[in-house]
Order: sequence, then structure tokens, then C-alpha cells
Amino acid sequence: MSFILPVFWTIIFLFIIWKHSIFKIQGLSQWILPSIFFCKILSSAILHFIYTNYYPDRSTADIFKYFDDAVVLFDSIHHSVPDFLKILFGIHCETPDMFHYFIDTNHWTRMYEYAPFLDNRLIIRINMVILFFSAGNIAVHYIFANFLSLIGFLLIYKTIELFFERSYIALALIFLMPSSLLWTAGILKECIATFAVGCIVYGFFCSCQKTTWKTVLLTICGLALLIIVKFYILAALIPALISYLIVEKLHPQRVFLSYLLLYAAGIFIICILDFGTHTIPFFESFAGKRTDAINTAILYDAQSILPISPINATLLEFVKETPNAIWNVLALPYIWNFKGIVQLFPALESLLFFVLLILTCLFFKKPCAEQQAFIYFIIFFSIVLIWEVGISTPIIGGIVRYKILIFPFLYTTMAMLIDWKKITKKPL
Repeated sequence: MSFILPVFWTIIFLFIIWKHSIFKIQGLSQWILPSIFFCKILSSAILHFIYTNYYPDRSTADIFKYFDDAVVLFDSIHHSVPDFLKILFGIHCETPDMFHYFIDTNHWTRMYEYAPFLDNRLIIRINMVILFFSAGNIAVHYIFANFLSLIGFLLIYKTIELFFERSYIALALIFLMPSSLLWTAGILKECIATFAVGCIVYGFFCSCQKTTWKTVLLTICGLALLIIVKFYILAALIPALISYLIVEKLHPQRVFLSYLLLYAAGIFIICILDFGTHTIPFFESFAGKRTDAINTAILYDAQSILPISPINATLLEFVKETPNAIWNVLALPYIWNFKGIVQLFPALESLLFFVLLILTCLFFKKPCAEQQAFIYFIIFFSIVLIWEVGISTPIIGGIVRYKILIFPFLYTTMAMLIDWKKITKKPL
């Protein structure tokens, strides 16, 4: 009987996808998004299989550990509704009389923390809310995750559609990349981050064209989520958004140079604040995160650890490490050196980047003036995100997981800049 609730919620979400106007994409079949939703549910089954068979310790498996802690804390509602609400909303939940609720949790607190907020607690709390609808059936949590991430990818697609013509290639690169399907198939940070980024970019770029309370609210909600769950993505996104806004207001003749100068000014300010006034330990935080990630990988005997070492928090060290960091994110795992089926699709995704890059160079389609500022927004956002992941992540598996947001942005933009008619001799 455990299949009844998952089937029920699948039908509910399919009905919403079929009926709600936000899921309508003009010019595309109404069956496309429901079909993608089914693909995502299949990905959940694969993700569950991987974690069940390759992670013997359930407490270290991300799709289980946050869910298990949520189940423990959800039980507080049977003892005291006010205490449950304190835990759920983070109000006075750190007092001594509340400690007994957290004794049996494993991830309410953790050894290392770099974001302004405890992102693991947000994931646990989201699972606590879903428990009202799932009755403890983890498959329902997967379905909720798939619906949430589907909205995120859809909003990113609609953002791309504001600047480029509709394309099935863009649809595939945004929705159907294997790593994207897999790592947004459970209530994980990647699922929430995808939803948040979708809200931010769609709300922001729609507001640039016509500001409404809905677009502003969407942007604010996305920002609030991303601050908590993936602060480093926000650190890559905000400068790109600000640069786009400045370029759009000033209309400079050389858009790329304007972006370059704005980012150079930003890097200069960060260096002053870090090395000069010591008010924002930007480089120290990344160096510390890298060291802690290396130590954790060694402690848990990670199978795909890279031969990288800790670095000092100096500008020279980061400059020297940057080419290697960017290469690792774009190229790994190598197609000729993947280990097992789990790395096969990420290896093909890495190969796809170079295929798209070559095709973009050979069959480049010059963008119009309205597209240029957006294209440079994508490029600069992607480069910073790639750099952040490469600098701080010593495990290939982690790189594969953390870089999924470059697919709907960088990969799709490269595909949109290829003149496919020259290749195929007919429109796609």
C-alpha cells in the first residue's frame, strides 16, 4: 500500500502541470512538461537505488540524512505543538529545554559551516513540512522535490526565452541533462537552489522589462532561499545581475569591456576588504572550505578525490590555482577515464561542453544588441560559479553535483549562439 500516496501526489502535480498557465509554453506540445516530470520521477528511483546500494551508512547519504532528522524532529508535534513550531520556524529553539529534541539528530548541526545560515536546517525543515503530506513515505518527498525543481528549470527556460527563440535543444539542455535530473530528484540543496535561481532570474529579467509586484516578490523569495541554501551561488549571481543592470541603464558601446571593468572593480574592492581592512575574509573562507573538504574526503575515504592540496589565503595562491580549478569543473570526469556507469553520463556532459564550444566557434551566429548584455551576464556568472566550485571542491562527485546550474545557462547559451541551419541545412 506504500505506493498509494506517491501515486496520489503524482496525479495531483500532473493535474497542476496540465492546467496551470505557468506550465504552458507557447508553440510546444502540452505533453512535454508532464513527460519531463515522469523522467524526473524515474531519476528519483535511480537516485534512491544509488544511495541505497552505494552508501551503506544511511546517516551519510544526503537523501536520507535530512529526511531522517526531519522524522525525528516531526515527532515533537506529538509532545508539544508550540515546541514543534519553534523548531520549524527557528524561534527560540536553541534554549536548554529544547535540546532533548535534537539528541537523536545527526545533521541539525555540523562540523563545518560557511554560509550565513545553517542550510542543512532549511532542508530538514522543508522535509518536516512535507511530512504532513507524506506520512513518512520518502517517495512523496521525491515527488515534491521533482515538482519544485521542475518549476525552477521552467523559470530558467522562460528567462532564456525572453532573449532567444524557442528551441528543443535549449529545452533538452535545461530539463534533461542527466546530472540535473539526478541531483534535483530528492529534497537536496540542489533542488532548492534550482528553484531559487529560477525565481531570481525570471523575476529579475521580467522586472527589467516590466516591473510588477509578482516579479519583485518572486525575486525576493528566490534571494531569501539562496542566501540560506547555497550562498556561493548567490555570490556568483549578484555581481552578474548588478553588472547587467548597470549596462542596461548606461547602454555602453562596448558591453564586454563594461562587464570586465565592473568585475575588475569588484575584485579590487574584495581584495581591499580582505587583505586591507580584514573586514570580509573572502579568500580565507574559500581556503578554509577547501582544506576542510579535503580532510573530510580523506576521513570518509572518498573514491574520486582529486590530487589537490590546501592553499594559503593569498591572492597569488588563488591566481595560480584558478586555471586548474576551472579546468577540473569543465573537463572532469574525463570520457576516457570514467569509473562505472555513475560517472559515464557526467563524462559525456563534460565532453558536450567542448563539442558545443567547438561548434560555437565554427558556426557562430552573431547575437543582436538586445542579447549581448544577457550573454555576458551568463558568461560572467558561469565563470565565477565554475571558479568557486573548482577552488573549493576536491572530489569529482562533488564537482559533478555542484556544477549542474551551468547546464541551463552556459551550455544553453552556447547552443543558442550556434547557427544550426548551417550544420543541418534545415531549421530544428
